[in-house]
This record gives sequence, C-alpha cells and structure tokens, in this order.
Amino acid sequence: MKRILLLIAALVLALALAACGSKEPEEPTAEDSGMLTNSAQQSVAEASYLEYDNGQITCRFRRDEDGWKWVDNESFPLDVSYVEQTLTELETMSAALTPLEPTVEAADAGLEDPDRYLTVTVGEETTTLRFGTQRDDGQWYMSVDGQEGVYLASDEFMALMDRSVYSMAVLPTLPELTDDNLTSVTVRGSGEGQIARMTRTDEGWISENRPVPEKAAEIEAALAAFTFDSCFNFDPSPDAAPLCGLDAPTAVITAAYVNSVGTETAVILTLGMLREDGFYYVTLNDDTTVYLVSQDKAAPFLALL
Repeated sequence: MKRILLLIAALVLALALAACGSKEPEEPTAEDSGMLTNSAQQSVAEASYLEYDNGQITCRFRRDEDGWKWVDNESFPLDVSYVEQTLTELETMSAALTPLEPTVEAADAGLEDPDRYLTVTVGEETTTLRFGTQRDDGQWYMSVDGQEGVYLASDEFMALMDRSVYSMAVLPTLPELTDDNLTSVTVRGSGEGQIARMTRTDEGWISENRPVPEKAAEIEAALAAFTFDSCFNFDPSPDAAPLCGLDAPTAVITAAYVNSVGTETAVILTLGMLREDGFYYVTLNDDTTVYLVSQDKAAPFLALL
C-alpha cells in the first residue's frame, strides 16, 4: 500500500509540473515595459498625427493619403523627412523606455505643470509625453499620460522639438542658367537710375556696348551656385513686405533665359533689407514667400551696380 501511495503522489507531482510548464507567460503591459504601445500594435512610424510644443513654438502635422502636411497651412512645402525623423527617434526611445527607480516626485522633476509636450496618434490611440526639467547629465524628466512612472528623454530627442516649421521647408531652386540659355542679366538698384545690364550677343556678353567676358563668367558662376539659405515667412501678411524692405528693395535681379521649350522667360530675385546677421530678405518671382540669402551670395550681382 505504501508503494502505491508513493506512485500516486509521484503521478500528481508530475501532472502539476506539466501544468506549470504549459502555462502561457503573461504579456508585459505598457506600464511594465515602458513601451508606447497601442491595441493594434502599430509602429509609431505609422502615426497619423504629430504635435509638439517646446514652450515657445507649437508645430502640428497630420498625414493623409497624400502624405504629411503642416496643419496650420497645408500648402506649405514641408520636407517630410523632419517629421519622419522625429517619429523614428520616438520609436527608438519607446523601445528602451523604463521608469526611474527609485522614482522622482513630479514636483522635483518639473512635471506638475510642464509647458513642453509631444502628442502622437497611432491608429485610434493618442499618447502624450510631457517634459519637465533638464538634469545635470543633459537628460530631461518625462512622463507619459496614463502612466505613473517618471522617465528620461535624451537632450538629442528634445532638440528635435526646437525646430520651427520654417526650418522644415523645401526650398526652391533656380533653373539651370548657363551661357547656353542666358540672354541677359539686369540689376536695378535702389537709387534713381541705378541699373546695370549685360546682354549676350553673337560676339559674347556686352554691357554699355563694351565686352564684359570676365563679369559674365562671374555672374554665371554666381547663378550656378545660388541657393536660398532658409525660409523666413511663408504666405506672409501684406505688412511683411515693408518690414523686410521689399517694398523699396535694395536690388532687383532679373536673369532672362530661354527655357527647355524654347520660350524666353526670366528669374527675378528681389533683395530687401540686409539684416544685422548678414542675410538679405529675398523673394523669388511673384511668390510672396520671404527667404533668407547670405550677403556673399548677393555680392556678385550688386557688384555690377
């Protein structure tokens, strides 16, 4: 009988161990892992809305079938790589997110009433991160709405929210302007009768009936290298022109050329006021968008006056 009881006990123990071995492990929750998860388990890269505020500027973006757009003005030429970079860094941070142990009180972390936040919508769910004070090691205290822990965000991630939307603009480029298609270059200064004009003839470039091959070469090089440095104001109000000196410009540069279909057209650059930092306010053709161009890029054209 004793042997039978021992066999029964061994069988019960074996069954119990088998049951324990077959038990499915519990999935970690968002609170356990610190992950920014959603019920559909979609990647942060699949977000449809992103908004952030660094305490001074607020940027809002939404994605539709045509891609990402700036919510405040959907015609803005947004370089979507900036939005995608923020989402990529957010997902990377999310994967390694763990609450501080021991935790920090919200008041000590600047999280009682923070003015910095980031909101992202993935699928049907929206997550908001709030950022407090910066630690001595450069990291920032962070909380996640709906979670009790305090986390850390890198200073590199926070720097992504210091960009204004104008720094994300796709800047226009000039058409290819060379000796083969240029026909004339005219610069009108702000003074009365202040004008310089170069024209290409069969004999070469002339100005005031004199050949100017060296000046022509300099202008061609300046046009080939010309780029806008940044966007200053998109779709500005009528008050922007006089404030930027564009109602009485420093110079108007007109480069006439023959386009690819054989039609003569022109590129017009209007230089407004020179800022203290060495940049001119500039517009392109009849577009009211105000750009910034460095003084050295404008110098070859102004040298003609």
